[in-house]
Amino acid sequence: MINKINRQRRMRELRMDIISELYKRGWSYRQIREEVMARLDLSAYSLRSVHSDIQALLKEWRELRIENLDHAVQLELERIDDVIREAWDAWEKSKQDYERKKAKQQGILPKPADEDVDQEGISTTRIEQQREEIRCYGDPRYLEVIHKNLAERRKLLGLYTPEKREVSANLSFTNLLMQTGIINDEE
Repeated sequence: MINKINRQRRMRELRMDIISELYKRGWSYRQIREEVMARLDLSAYSLRSVHSDIQALLKEWRELRIENLDHAVQLELERIDDVIREAWDAWEKSKQDYERKKAKQQGILPKPADEDVDQEGISTTRIEQQREEIRCYGDPRYLEVIHKNLAERRKLLGLYTPEKREVSANLSFTNLLMQTGIINDEE
């Protein structure tokens, strides 16, 4: 009985991990259902179950985050977090040094009586190899992606204070809109 409960709990965790990844990428319920069934080798998994799993996942996300965020904001925050994690991983990888290798072979077509021939019928006469040590200092494009996503995250959370503007009195409505920058005076 305990093994069955543990197995069901583990299966649910695996399902939720897959659903989380796919839902954040914008997959439909049907696509999620098919992918979960394929990855976990399930014979049945209803759309109603997909819906209830997604609702449970959204509830879990809301509990982990700042309260009172609506569904769309929460989903965007999860997506931004994924992008930031991927960008940090890519940044770390872009700082690793590596060795570039190149190989060039030259050969001739042998006479049919040659025994020293590979499968393609070409006898290799010369092999040239080059090695180059590449020093990496990190690709700044990844830091730019991180910076932009962190700024977007702060905007969604409302961490930026609104701009204050002083508007002079006795303005018409059009002048007020132009003063605040809502419309341009060129329009």
